[in-house]
Amino acid sequence: MKKSVKTELNRYLKDLDKKELENEIKKLYSKFRDVKKYYELELSQDTTAVLNEFKARIKQEYFPKRGFGRASNQTSRKVVSDFKKISKFNKDVIELLLYRAEMMIEYTKAYGDIDEPFYNSLESSFEEACKLIKEEQLEQEYRVDCRRLIDQTYQFGWGLYDGLTYSYNSYLDDC
Repeated sequence: MKKSVKTELNRYLKDLDKKELENEIKKLYSKFRDVKKYYELELSQDTTAVLNEFKARIKQEYFPKRGFGRASNQTSRKVVSDFKKISKFNKDVIELLLYRAEMMIEYTKAYGDIDEPFYNSLESSFEEACKLIKEEQLEQEYRVDCRRLIDQTYQFGWGLYDGLTYSYNSYLDDC
């Protein structure tokens, strides 16, 4: 946001009384889906429903109800990116990143070897999850899931197994 626009926004908000500010937030809530999802997560103790909605969007990209999945790295990355903008818990982001990696692995198992950019994207998603797991000190909780994902890629091409193993060893194996 440009500094002048941000300054103007600050002035605008400062001039509003409490009721006008409430109305402004309600207007944003009703107008923008991301704002609605943000408050849904912010005000709820249970984030499962929203997380499952984003997981379903990823699954739809790889395994739609009808036909073949598009398996677009860009689309599934955007789902994760959109979720990060509204999520208040890194644990939920970890869940979504690992789910994305799992769907990509399942897609490869179902349709055969893909291409290097596909696997690079899978690796980066897995590595990001490993970093967050380390930061949040959740190694014990996710160690088995991460090993399970790695083990499923043993016969895959493009050095995927080695890449995932490297990420795992870099962040989670020293505990």
